[in-house]
This record gives sequence, structure tokens and C-alpha cells, in this order.
Amino acid sequence: MFSKSTASTTEKRVAITNVDSWLGYCSAYGLAQELEKKCQEVTLVCLACNTDRLDKLKGLKNVHIVKVDYNDTNQLEKALQGVSCTILIPELDERRAEFGKNVLDAMNKQGVKSCMMISCDGASEDCDLKSIESFCRLEKQVEQSCSSCYLILRKGFLNQCFFFWSYAVKEKAEFPLTIEKDNKMAPLDTHDLVGAITSIVVKKCQDTDHGPGFGSHKNKTYTLTGPNELTPEHFVRELSDAIGKEVKLRHVERDELKKYLESLMHRPVLPMRISEDAPMAAGGGGHNHDDHEYFPINEAMIELLLDELEMIKRGKAGFASNDLEKILGHQGKSVRDFLRKEKDAFKPNHV
Repeated sequence: MFSKSTASTTEKRVAITNVDSWLGYCSAYGLAQELEKKCQEVTLVCLACNTDRLDKLKGLKNVHIVKVDYNDTNQLEKALQGVSCTILIPELDERRAEFGKNVLDAMNKQGVKSCMMISCDGASEDCDLKSIESFCRLEKQVEQSCSSCYLILRKGFLNQCFFFWSYAVKEKAEFPLTIEKDNKMAPLDTHDLVGAITSIVVKKCQDTDHGPGFGSHKNKTYTLTGPNELTPEHFVRELSDAIGKEVKLRHVERDELKKYLESLMHRPVLPMRISEDAPMAAGGGGHNHDDHEYFPINEAMIELLLDELEMIKRGKAGFASNDLEKILGHQGKSVRDFLRKEKDAFKPNHV
């Protein structure tokens, strides 16, 4: 192993940021498990501002967790010593572009040549939506700072984000959305996003020349989506079929949906379970479960979610892409797959 300040000359190190977020945690946990199976010489360096909810990650022997302040470039440089590749998952903070640039500057000072950034669908557009614009700005910084080896994965709207609506479905049998009933979206399953990240990083670590590179994916920008486009009306029909109860689609304005999402800030919504086989959300939306098993949501996450929906409403995001198949060799899980697996999270307690 290695000390916290100095990496061994015989091991390889990959870094991942924002592991104290739900997506960062899921990505780090899934990647660490695959690295342990296939690249046992690789240590996964996990950067986090808050390490309180990371006990399961701490229990993995190939994981090294580093608590950082993204404003402190000295801390970031120290954390990235000996790292060959960084997976940059932007912070759930309005300062994400600034924090991301600090990570990129620290990478450059430490000679880290490769960067995979997880962005969001529509980030290529000139956009007046603050969250989307920050991803666009950070993408450009990644391309400039890591011009010799970068990969940008723009994620579509995630299936697991529908957990945010579990309480509205359970309590009122309704699904409030800001997008129109005939807008199209192609939600991506988180397991497939983590699978894509893992597949590319594992192949990179198995590369015998140990040089920076993402193979045929080098210096590409992909948009990862689910296999099928569907409208909100179609989604609600699928949800109703899955739970055996009619759910009504209700169009609402942004402020009303924001108020509903803010009401979830102290309720369990995003589960820490990440098994491919078992449901992620146990017992229907978190009732009778330890809140420590769930990640809290914050204002920045809510604003990003609302902006992603706005991009779909404007027709700037939500189109099905075949980029996931270029990485995994398949089109990924459908919304129907997700709903059949997670139906109990949306069922009223008496059903």
C-alpha cells in the first residue's frame, strides 16, 4: 500500500471526484469493485468534501478516500500525486466550473494526462440555464487542459431521478412535470452509466503500455441515453402498469415543481444501494429505513434537475443516441426495465 502523501512506484492510481454525491458514490463503488476483480494493482483515489456517508467505500481495500476542499489547490495537488487518470464528476454546487478548473490545474501540476468528464445532455448548446452553462464551460476547460487525452460523457436524464417523484405517486397518484405531454426523452439507467465509466477505465488500466489513453474513445464526446424515446404520457402509462394503479400526469410550472422537490430535502429519496440485481430503493421510497442509507439532495441538485427538464422541453436534449452501444456493446436498460425492478418504491403503502 502507500502512505497518504506518497504513492508507490509499482502501483497505478485512478482518481474520481465528488464521491460524496449520489452519482459519484455509485460510480466509485461500481468502479472499485471491477478494479478489484480485474486490475488488482490499481488504487482508486476518491475525493470528497464530506466523508460521513462513505463507510461502504472505506471498507473496500483498493479505495483511498481523501477529504478535500476544492478551493485549496495544494490539497488537490497532494491528492492527485501518482494519479494517471481522473474521472471528473462535477460538484453539486453552483461553483462546479470553478471547482473543476481547480482540479484540472492540480492535474496539470501533477502531470495527470487523462481526464474523463461526466457532463449532461445538451451541454454543447449556448444556454441561458445556469446549471447547463456551467457544464458547457467545464467541458471546454477539459478539452483545453487535457487536449492530448480526454473523454466527455454527457449523461441523459437518469432513470433513477424518477425516485424524486416517488412521494407524489405514493401520496397523490400523480406525476407533476414541467415538460409537455408530447415532449420526448430517452432516460439513461445509472447502472449503464457506471458500466460505461467502468468499462473504459478498466480497459485503460489493463493497457500494457500504461500510457494515457482511452483507446478508440480518446478525445471524443458522447451522449449516453437509454434505448428508447418516450413521452411523459408514455412514461406515466408504464408507471401505472408497473404499480397496478393509475397515475395522473400533471403539468406544472417550474416554481411549483421546485417547491415540491425542495420538500424532499429532508426525506430519503436517493438510495445508496447499487446492486444490478436487487432494487435500489427498498420498501417504497425509504419508509422505515435508516436515513443514513440515503443521500440528501440540495438546491444545486434541484436546479440541475429542473434545467435538464427545461432542455428536454425546449427540444435541446432527450433524443436517443447509440453512443452507449459504442462503449458497452448494447443499448442499455429501458424505462420499463427500471420501473419493473423499482415498482415498490412508487406503490402506496397499502398496495
